[in-house]
Amino acid sequence: MTFDFSYILVGLMEIFSHFVQGCTGFGATVIAAPVVTGLLGTDVGVPYGTLVTMPMLYVLGVKCFKEVSWKDLLKICILMAPGMLVGNILFAKIPATYAKVAIGFIVTAIALKNCYNAFIRDPRKKNQEQIEETVNPDSTAMKIFRYGCLLLGGCVHGAFNIGGPLITVYTIYSVKDKGAFRATMTWVWILMNTCFNMVAQFTSGRYDTPILWSALAIGVPMAAVGFFLGHLFHKKINRKLFLKCVYVCLLVVGGDMFIRALLAVIAA
Repeated sequence: MTFDFSYILVGLMEIFSHFVQGCTGFGATVIAAPVVTGLLGTDVGVPYGTLVTMPMLYVLGVKCFKEVSWKDLLKICILMAPGMLVGNILFAKIPATYAKVAIGFIVTAIALKNCYNAFIRDPRKKNQEQIEETVNPDSTAMKIFRYGCLLLGGCVHGAFNIGGPLITVYTIYSVKDKGAFRATMTWVWILMNTCFNMVAQFTSGRYDTPILWSALAIGVPMAAVGFFLGHLFHKKINRKLFLKCVYVCLLVVGGDMFIRALLAVIAA
C-alpha cells in the first residue's frame, strides 16, 4: 500500500459524484472522470472509476431490487447487445474523439430541451397532467427515438465505453417513477460493469498496480459517504424535483463530454 495526497483529492471528488449517483442513479464515473484521470492518469483512473462505485451499486441493487422496471431493463439489454457487437467492429474505424463530440452534442441538446421544459415552460402550467405529458411524451415517434438511443448507445459503448448518457435518455422517458428509474439504472450499471468493463479490465491486466488499490482504499469509503447522503436526498424529494436533478446532471455529463471532445478535435 502506498499513499499520495492526490488520493484524498480524488476521494473528495468521489463524495460529490457519488452524491449525484446515490440521488439519480447515474453520473458518478463521468462527473469524477476529469479529476480522477487528471490526478491518477488514464491507466489507473479508468479501472478506478469502474471499481470505486461497485460496492455501492451492489448494495443499492439488492436494496432496490423490487423497484426495478424489469421490462425496461430487458429492453435495454436486448437493444444494446447488437449495438455493442457493431461497436466493437467499428472501434478501429471511428476516432473516439469524434464519437464523443457527436454523442455529447446529442445528449446536451436533449438535456437543454428538458431543462427548458422543467425550469421555464412547466412553471407556467397549472395542470400537473400537462407537465407529465410535456416531460414524458409517449408517441410512436418518441418510442422510435428512445429505442434508437439504445441502439446507438450500444454501438458507442461497445466501441468507446461512452454509451451511458444515451441509456439515461432512454430511461428518463420510459421509467416514470423516480424509485424505479434509479433502481433500473443501478442494475444497468451493475450488469454492464460486472459483465463487460470489469472482465475486459481484468483480462487486460489493468488491476495489477498497487496505486489502484491504494487509491481505492481511500476513495471507496469517501464515495460511500456521498452515496449515502445522495440516497437520503433521493427519499426526501418528489418526482418533479427529481426529474429536474436528472436533467441538470444529464446536461453536465453531456456538456462536459461535448466540450472536452470538441477542444481535443480543435487542438489536433
